[in-house]
Amino acid sequence: MDTKQGERRDSGGLGLDEEIGTEEITIRSKDKKTFTVTKNAARMSKLIRTTIEGDDTCNEIDLFHIEGDIVGRIVKYMKYHEVVRPREIEKPIKTTRMADIVDAFDAEFCDVNQEIMFKLLLAANYMDIKPLLLLMCAKVASMLKGKTPPEIRRTFNIREDYTPEEEEEVRNEFKDLLG
Repeated sequence: MDTKQGERRDSGGLGLDEEIGTEEITIRSKDKKTFTVTKNAARMSKLIRTTIEGDDTCNEIDLFHIEGDIVGRIVKYMKYHEVVRPREIEKPIKTTRMADIVDAFDAEFCDVNQEIMFKLLLAANYMDIKPLLLLMCAKVASMLKGKTPPEIRRTFNIREDYTPEEEEEVRNEFKDLLG
């Protein structure tokens, strides 16, 4: 969806200005890759918004902790959601299909391997991008839904640390929670 300078929109509490502008900011990743996005879209990140508000002349942001591939994906997310408000994610998650929970863009956006999924989740947390953090948490939750503990361990490659006796002790201690 194309937007023109001065076009009005509902920011949906995302920290975006009501007017969509064309002033841009460059975001540089830890591997020195650069990405350009409007300052308005970048304000979705509280980290960037705070930096911009503290320095009106700020035209570049360095993200020393985030790889270029992940920053590129986040910039794509910001650009899309500058004009399309993210769908509210109903909790608890009722399905394992992300397409039933969020719009098509977000469902495709989070359809990534686990390494990228967790890097996006950590980057969204670091940059304080609440809608992206909620999206990635919903993706993780959808992967957990309906699985037994052994299935979850296999899905996320979690090694089992408990001996059978220790596991039984934990089950007895929390039997009211485990059903």
